Amino acid sequence: MHITSLFPRTHGTRAGQPDWGAETIEAVRALDHEYLAAMRSNDAAWFLRHLAEDAVIVDAGGRRLHKPEFLASLREAPRSFSSLGVRAVTVRWFGMTVQVDADACWKLADGSGGVSRYIDTYVWLEGRWQVISAQITPLPASAVGR
Repeated sequence: MHITSLFPRTHGTRAGQPDWGAETIEAVRALDHEYLAAMRSNDAAWFLRHLAEDAVIVDAGGRRLHKPEFLASLREAPRSFSSLGVRAVTVRWFGMTVQVDADACWKLADGSGGVSRYIDTYVWLEGRWQVISAQITPLPASAVGR
């Protein structure tokens, strides 16, 4: 995993805010692992709790989904993953915002599979990390590994 701070904090934390060092990285990494587990199991309840109310998800087909549409897609058209893993994770933070970008290697129960590059953006809102956006881009076979 690669970690970059573009706006490092030079002061101590204020009440109600996370430690902007290792604690932040570990908290967001754990949430990102939970995010992937929720995708794997079509866990709409997890996304209901962790997506900000005005979150936007751009899916692999390029559709822009707001929170209600995204939750409906999980409930009405669930995907049956046989595997979903992650590699090449980079975590970057910008003040009160943290981005995770990585490659997700996936395989569906029907045998189809691929690699998607994603960026999940988390913001510290209401005393907790919330997902405000996610972008999923399928990689062509020629780009896998880059």
